[in-house]
Amino acid sequence: GLLKEPQAGYDLKKEFSLSLQHFWHAELSQIYPALQRLERDGFVKSRQGETRTGPPRKEYRRTAKGRKELLRWIGSDPATGKERIAYLAQVYFLDEHRDNEKSLQYFMKLRNYMAHWLDTLVDIEKEWRLKDSRYPDKLPPDDFYAQLTLALGLKKVRANLEWCDECVARIGARED
Repeated sequence: GLLKEPQAGYDLKKEFSLSLQHFWHAELSQIYPALQRLERDGFVKSRQGETRTGPPRKEYRRTAKGRKELLRWIGSDPATGKERIAYLAQVYFLDEHRDNEKSLQYFMKLRNYMAHWLDTLVDIEKEWRLKDSRYPDKLPPDDFYAQLTLALGLKKVRANLEWCDECVARIGARED
């Protein structure tokens, strides 16, 4: 899990990319200020870590106060804040083209993106299944709950692909 062991911001970025990418995107430019805020609030503590090459790097680890805050947060009601999905905002305004061909091109590009994303998630699932015979329901707790997020990611991307196909068919059937 994040910050159970000392990690530098770059390590966190890699972990985000490998395990959280299907539902939470974070750039290094976001991670470092967040780590500074967490340290200021006493939720993480930093120290200079050793490296084989290059200068020392700052490593962060969750504190007892940070764990307590994490437990409070996951024990609260589900965090169902409003999502911003930029491509849906674009779809909302596609009528401004007044050109079905451009709309079809848009959806084909979106579909290609979703297909690539699905391939990535399927590869993650296949690799996990091959590496661990306990996959999915006998995994240890940290992996089990991570797998639940992957399962939803797969369902959402598959649904998005189906929706793209439906949109292409509906736009293609229009006469204007």
